[in-house]
Amino acid sequence: MDLKKMTNIGALSALSLILMITIKFPIIPTVPYLLYEAGDLPILIIAFLYGPGAAVGATLILSILMSIFVGLGGPFGAFMHFLATGTLVFVAGYIYNHNRTQKTAVYGLLAASIAMTVIMAFANLLLTPIFYGIPRQEVLKVLVPGIIPFNIIKAFINSGLTLLIYKKLAGFLKSKGLLYSLNN
Repeated sequence: MDLKKMTNIGALSALSLILMITIKFPIIPTVPYLLYEAGDLPILIIAFLYGPGAAVGATLILSILMSIFVGLGGPFGAFMHFLATGTLVFVAGYIYNHNRTQKTAVYGLLAASIAMTVIMAFANLLLTPIFYGIPRQEVLKVLVPGIIPFNIIKAFINSGLTLLIYKKLAGFLKSKGLLYSLNN
């Protein structure tokens, strides 16, 4: 892997970790334990710059680090974070890296937001009862008023911010010689 690429991925991953630790708050009153955190934004930028593989790899490492540093719900929380963010960045990065246009970026982020929401709805229904011992009926009660809206809102906030920041950041990195090609 190119040194510039590794450095950029490392810097964006560090920024993600900082954002995950410092900016977190509930957005849906019915599920105050689900916290919005802005850490997905730098990982989405990694997906756009370097593809879905680099972004999923960064997501895996960050999920483990978050579990170590702040708990993140232990191994189950780390897994759920990896599943949510991994889905978001994989789908967005995969679609965008096949045709790097603003339109494709929007389609990729839309598809990724929907995919993450669907995956997390099923993951919560299937896995939360197993790992937390909560009856499936209880999870089902908060699915529509809490879990699904939370994932939609979180994904759309991070996607919207990515659209606002990505081109400017990529242009800046390229102008400083830190990114010689968006395809590398």
